[in-house]
Amino acid sequence: MTAEQPYYPRPVPPAMTSPAPTNGMSVAALVLGILGIAPLAVIFGHLAARDIRNNPPQSGYGMAIAGLVLGYVVLAVWAMVFLFFLVVMIGASTTTALGA
Repeated sequence: MTAEQPYYPRPVPPAMTSPAPTNGMSVAALVLGILGIAPLAVIFGHLAARDIRNNPPQSGYGMAIAGLVLGYVVLAVWAMVFLFFLVVMIGASTTTALGA
């Protein structure tokens, strides 16, 4: 008499799941922020962040925030450069008028 082997079912592999789709506007915000096109980076960043919050299966929230931060930093730099040239031009025009 031979002893029968106990039956063990084969383990079931985990179900294949696809990763969450990345929001295209968040990628655009990040790229535009890196390129220094600040107004579009800020617009796309806000739109992407709102879209990702309203549709949770999407990913890319970090890229949207990074695009927003880069966009606002570039806007701040643009504002400082503009103010610098404005002060220089006002200073140059007042010294020329006083010197004449």
